[in-house]
Order: sequence, then structure tokens, then C-alpha cells
Amino acid sequence: MVPIEKNILVVDEQGNEYEATWPKRARGLVKNGRARFLSENKICLACPPDRYLEDNGMTDIDIGMSNVETTEGAAAALEEAVDLAYIFRQIKAIQDQTAYLNNAIDGLTQMTDGDSGDCGSPGNIQGQAKAQALGDVVRCRETTNQQLLNFYITVYNDMTS
Repeated sequence: MVPIEKNILVVDEQGNEYEATWPKRARGLVKNGRARFLSENKICLACPPDRYLEDNGMTDIDIGMSNVETTEGAAAALEEAVDLAYIFRQIKAIQDQTAYLNNAIDGLTQMTDGDSGDCGSPGNIQGQAKAQALGDVVRCRETTNQQLLNFYITVYNDMTS
């Protein structure tokens, strides 16, 4: 099998030549309006690839702080809105979220364990699955608690030094 060659020449509107491309890629560029065919084996790009098409200026974005006028004002307003007490309140809210754990545990305990089955059956598979699920729930919650403790220790060390 003969490999397809990059045999379509690529130029821009100023006549600058770029690396050749594959015929399928050239058809895709023309189809999407990013280029046009000049001849059977040559396309012209609608805009050269070295032009930066993004906006350089930043727009004002309202993030819920109406007193933000400048970059310095934005930083000050953000510091006022997000202080250490706010961060600790959010972490405490995460720490206190146990309703979903209780719901999961209640749902698992309300499931029947099922029958052990006939002779030669694998046994109580549902009970094993419930025990595994309960273990996973507890392990995940303990991982979260350990991460919270590590964070508290880090903050404490930063505040005392």
C-alpha cells in the first residue's frame, strides 16, 4: 500500500508558503471556510496561522462584587469575601455532611441478605456485597477526615510560625 503524500501546497493571502498538507485535510479546510482552492493542488488559507486571533483586552466580569473597579480593587474585594473564617466554615460544612452517609448505610441495611441457595451454590453473595459496600463508604469518609486533619495541621503550623 502506497502512503498518501502531503501533496497540497498551502499559501496564505500574502503569498507566504507553508508546509504541504494532505488532500483530505485540505478538503476539510475548504469545507469549513478556512481556505479556498487556487488550483487542483494548491489552497489559500483565509487567514494566516501566525496571526493571533484572540482578544488581548480583558473584559469586566461580574463575580458578585459590585465594588470591583480595578485589578487592585478586585484583589481587595476577593480577600474580604474569602477570608480564613470563610474557608474554615466551608471545611466545617464538608465535615458535617453526613446525611448521605446515613442514607447509604440505611439503604444497605434495609436490603435483604438473600438465600444461601442450594447445595454447591456460592452462598450469601448479597451479604458479602453489602459488607464490601459499607466498608467502602466508611473508608472513603475516613480518607476525607484524614485529609481535613492534615489541612488543619498545615493551617495551624502556618499560623503559629
